[in-house]
Amino acid sequence: MHPNKLKKSKTQTITEQVYEQLEHKIVFCKIEPGSILTEKEICDMLGAGRTPVREALLLLSNRFLVNITKAGIMIPEMNSSVQLQLLEMRRPILKTCVECAIKRLTQVDKDNIEELLLIVDDLDEHDFLNWLERRQEVLSKASKNFFIYEELRNVQGLSRRFWYYYAKKEDNIIVRGLHKKILQSVFDENENDAVKYVDEIIDYIENFVKKYAI
Repeated sequence: MHPNKLKKSKTQTITEQVYEQLEHKIVFCKIEPGSILTEKEICDMLGAGRTPVREALLLLSNRFLVNITKAGIMIPEMNSSVQLQLLEMRRPILKTCVECAIKRLTQVDKDNIEELLLIVDDLDEHDFLNWLERRQEVLSKASKNFFIYEELRNVQGLSRRFWYYYAKKEDNIIVRGLHKKILQSVFDENENDAVKYVDEIIDYIENFVKKYAI
């Protein structure tokens, strides 16, 4: 028996736990980009059965974090071209997201945004990436648009992985500041500033990605 065998909890199914752990290992490069694994290796790594592993792998495949092939489960290499394509999509969707959020903002949304703003300055680089995932969720849900939520969710892991792999301290400082400005503008219901800061952050990340073009 695997010493760390996963068990269903009150809040998560086994599949959800497998997905969360695998996503974390891929995004934070604990599994090297370019690796090829078998289902059995993943089952042994996580202490999970084949069915939840397969279900989690399908979700990860839909979010471009694994490629399921006859050779095995492939972890994609870093690819700047893919990142630039993602940014083309993210710019208009993120603009629409903040515009819709401002129009439909509730007190619960504002409380969630305020909570994020209060903690962001104290996070290390690792925790900041987890904060970004939460920020994406809060903004997307504030938009009250399911399709915005799904589209942004589907690419966030791939984007965070590239950032974690290449970003320097100065990159994190600049981007963290812009994320704060976007959130503060939404909180203040200032649509012009929110859209302006979306453009600024996407422009910055595009130039960042181009440094590592292959």
